[in-house]
Amino acid sequence: MNNIILIVAAVAVVIVLAVIFLKKSKNKAQETAPLDENSGDPELFALGLNPVSDKPIMYALTTCQHCKNTRKFFEEQKLDVIIIYLDDYSGNKRAELMEKVRTYNPRGTFPVVIVPGGKVVVGFRKQLLKEALIDDAGRTA
Repeated sequence: MNNIILIVAAVAVVIVLAVIFLKKSKNKAQETAPLDENSGDPELFALGLNPVSDKPIMYALTTCQHCKNTRKFFEEQKLDVIIIYLDDYSGNKRAELMEKVRTYNPRGTFPVVIVPGGKVVVGFRKQLLKEALIDDAGRTA
């Protein structure tokens, strides 16, 4: 009976050690893997860091309901907008884009729309978007 208990205990120890070893090796692989490799669209990333365009640029998250509503508004108005989804990026790229977003919106909330001419609209603000993108079209800020 004691032999069976010792065998079961030894097997349990081996399983625990194997799990610990596998977790450590997985964490090391993640640490050494480049976080930014194949992270998002390189052209959109560059535009996100230097948002100069004749089209509005929207910083957004794919999971953000306000971002989805803003995108729907653009579609309804048939406006061509460049959308940069920050959650398409990881590591340093995501951090750099977030830093840029905070230059326009220190709270770091989404969406952030940069209108040609320099106006910035934060959040889904239908009236402000309408004024900035449709009513003021062709006027200089």
